[in-house]
Amino acid sequence: MLAFRLLPAASVAALLAACSPTAFTPSAPVVAEPVMEEASGMAEPVMEPFTPAEPMADYPAPARGSYSGRARRGVVTAGDIDDTLNLAAFSRYLARAGRETGLPKLGLGTPVLAQLVGVDGTPAPGARYTLRRPGAAEPFHSGYAGPDGRIAVFPGVVGGGALKSVELRAFGEDGQETAGRTLKTGQWQRVDLPFDADWQPDFLDLVVVVDTTGSMGDEIAFLNKELIGIARAAARKARGLQVRYGLVAYRDRYDAYVVRNYGFTTNPSEMAGWLRGLRAGGGGDYPEAAAAALSAGVGLDWRRGKGERILLHVADAPPHDRDAAAYLRTAKTAAGKGVQVFTLGASGVAEESEYLMRQASVATGGRYVFLTDDSGVGLSHAEPTISCYRVTKLAQLLTRILATELTGNRHEAAPGDVIREVGTYRNGICRN
Repeated sequence: MLAFRLLPAASVAALLAACSPTAFTPSAPVVAEPVMEEASGMAEPVMEPFTPAEPMADYPAPARGSYSGRARRGVVTAGDIDDTLNLAAFSRYLARAGRETGLPKLGLGTPVLAQLVGVDGTPAPGARYTLRRPGAAEPFHSGYAGPDGRIAVFPGVVGGGALKSVELRAFGEDGQETAGRTLKTGQWQRVDLPFDADWQPDFLDLVVVVDTTGSMGDEIAFLNKELIGIARAAARKARGLQVRYGLVAYRDRYDAYVVRNYGFTTNPSEMAGWLRGLRAGGGGDYPEAAAAALSAGVGLDWRRGKGERILLHVADAPPHDRDAAAYLRTAKTAAGKGVQVFTLGASGVAEESEYLMRQASVATGGRYVFLTDDSGVGLSHAEPTISCYRVTKLAQLLTRILATELTGNRHEAAPGDVIREVGTYRNGICRN
């Protein structure tokens, strides 16, 4: 669940295969293949229609190699970091990695950090709130408390500017203001409410943005198997929701295509078919068209209101250096729309990718997920620059993340599911 959802104003592709198509009304997605035209800054995609059933022309894989074996379900391993729960460590990482990579920072500023709790002292996920500048007549941000009742909002990202304090107001189910408090930014604070709350979203918009260059062959093969397997468990969490799925595939300029935007569909079988049609090819150099692809995903017609908006960006390479700032600006746009960006670092991810992807996730209330070598399959995976994490099966991790967002209660791995632990991990917080 997003800790800062906009008012009027699972896992991924796998949900699709498991849900019964008869439970949805199929719709024809807008599918387009962009041709890149140079302009000032990042190249903008010009959308041209194409038929998704046509086979994708594959270029030779880049020197980094690709996987050509047979994918097996339930094998791939992964870990994750929730940087909003570890902001001091993330700030140190950001300063160091910024110097080493020379890439830009988003300019997060000092966040509003709070946990809303109900009358019995238990967390109040889903409690509606607003944030205002002290003395302002109108809020600069409205949302719902996230998992475990937590709020982690960067005013500089959502239009509030640099603030030392904010006014938080909470509202009951009848829309009446029930609590108000002035909070200092930069430190976790507890806010007691005169009512209890839980999170019951009305809808789920779920979009996958995936790199399909040659080095992603193993990820495309294995992730499709994993995501389809996750569906049976994750779909139970989505019952009663209006669910839409979206897909954006990308490579790089001079490849067979740059960005292919399939749009949204309410038909899970259609989404599964789109995913099965993906082929890895092209690339050649390390950076890819990640900025243009993220922009296409964030630019979809996401629904507004009381719901989940989740975008999963799967990649093993960063955008080109000239497009790094545009990638971060798009993450800021996502935060303004209430879209959570969960990033998944695949094999070959280097410091540049981790640095940009983690910024996109922390700015939008998502997490950074990374594949590990514990499975013994696929290409080598880089160790992330974090002090603690737990390794489990990717399917289990994505199912837990989705369950956390949909229910508002943080789901942790069962002891028997933990393959390896680094550092001292406690409910998403590193105690090192």
